[in-house]
Amino acid sequence: MIEPYLIGSIGQSLERIRQLRQVVQGPYRREYDGLRQICLTHLDAAQGAFQCLAKETVVDTALQTPRRVREFTRIVEQLEAVENVGAFALSRVSQDDDFLNRLITDVCGEIKYPLIPPVVSHISQENFHIYLDFNLLCLPLMESRFLLHLPVIYHELCHLFHREQNADLPVLETYHAAYKRSLFVIAKYFRDEIAAADRLLKSESKIYQLQLWHTCWVKYWMQEFFCDLFGVLTTGPAFAWSHYHLCVKRGGDPFETPLMFESTHPADDARMCAALMMLTAIGFEEEAKPIKKAWRDFVEVMGYQPESEYRQCYPETLLAKIVAATKEGVEGIDIVTAKPDSQTQIVGLFNAAWREFWRAPADYQAWEAVQFDDLRSSRGFSGNYPNRNP
Repeated sequence: MIEPYLIGSIGQSLERIRQLRQVVQGPYRREYDGLRQICLTHLDAAQGAFQCLAKETVVDTALQTPRRVREFTRIVEQLEAVENVGAFALSRVSQDDDFLNRLITDVCGEIKYPLIPPVVSHISQENFHIYLDFNLLCLPLMESRFLLHLPVIYHELCHLFHREQNADLPVLETYHAAYKRSLFVIAKYFRDEIAAADRLLKSESKIYQLQLWHTCWVKYWMQEFFCDLFGVLTTGPAFAWSHYHLCVKRGGDPFETPLMFESTHPADDARMCAALMMLTAIGFEEEAKPIKKAWRDFVEVMGYQPESEYRQCYPETLLAKIVAATKEGVEGIDIVTAKPDSQTQIVGLFNAAWREFWRAPADYQAWEAVQFDDLRSSRGFSGNYPNRNP
């Protein structure tokens, strides 16, 4: 029964590939060419693998069929990734996507981004995130119509530095050297903490927590901190304000520290602390003061308090070393960074948006509508968004 099933399902999968090719090869703007090529490459690989599986001579079903089923499942998984990510994003292309892809090209040009800009799509149902294998940046549906969250784009751009294929690029050598040094710093810190806990006869659960934090730092958190700090370096105060904006809207304890299971993102307070350190390091001392005050007000009003575990997991001395390493690594790859007296056009707009928001919060919406219409029209997209203008 299994072998006839495989024959029929392989045929159906090949037809699925044919239909997906039709979607991928539709009439799109040139900004989507990178994503289309990635999808076609994956489809070619899946088609070849299915065809090889179909042509294979089966002599011993007891021996061959289990392997063939596993191979079939693996190819289907790859095909589903193309369908559910790349092809789906292309099938949902709208004028908002077109505008944001034009904008991301300009963003990358302004800061001298050293990689091919990602394609942008509004297919995220949560927060900003990026599919590294598809070079695809995903935003929630409405985010391209508002300014205050858009600095997070720069954080996502930095994640592409960590794609395996980019690890040995000469242009990113300084960045990756700084990143590796930071991982060694983390390893030494937790090695010393675990050794101290062992000498003091701390419980096994305490030692497990230290090991857990070390794992989280190495697997997830270090990259998130570097991407945050890249965002601060390229956009200045606007990135820290966008982090504040997201934390207040999303809710949750900003001091949350994992005690039993891994977490993919570090505590929000630690991220804000690092962002404020970076702002001070690049000359935005005055601009950092109101952000720090707003953050403290938020924490105090909501009654959040750090536990002792938080202080041990995110010591400020450790954060300071990471800030210094990120600054050195990013500046070494000749990225255009934000300065108090010198900002690119788009970065200047993001910072102006936050200044205007705090100057007159009740009137901000009308100001933003005008600015966004100007931003769109300057890139060849005329017309207002529905219900945007007062």
